[in-house]
Amino acid sequence: MFFKKCCFLLPLDTGCFIIALFFLSFHVGEMVSYSTDCIFVRETTEKTWAVILMAGILMMGIISSGLLIYGARRKRRGPVRFWLTVFFIILFLYIILGIVDIATANPPVVTIFCEILIIVSLIYSLMVVHSFYISLKYADDEFEDFVA
Repeated sequence: MFFKKCCFLLPLDTGCFIIALFFLSFHVGEMVSYSTDCIFVRETTEKTWAVILMAGILMMGIISSGLLIYGARRKRRGPVRFWLTVFFIILFLYIILGIVDIATANPPVVTIFCEILIIVSLIYSLMVVHSFYISLKYADDEFEDFVA
């Protein structure tokens, strides 16, 4: 387990709830306001693969963040596991898109900083949610030992 608390003061379930709300608002905001001008595909908007990839990433982010809200509130492992799987894939895709953007487009420093900030926040969020997932597993194991 990476953490026992989120940001050193919040319980893990509250931290997961806040993380889910943050990424839900981030993905909805990015889909509504930028659509084809997202930070990772700004220079590749003439390529249809980039727009389709970002639409898929944003939709999966919205769906899994909604499930993480449910999983954090009800303390269910299934929705939390789904969020972890989806956001691990999203992290991998964002890293690839960031490398491609830096290698091909020579973006401004602000864009590079934003991409790195998004990737670092994804890594931290994955660590917090994974800690919550592990704590749910231990809680289930303790409950089964108590019942048996």
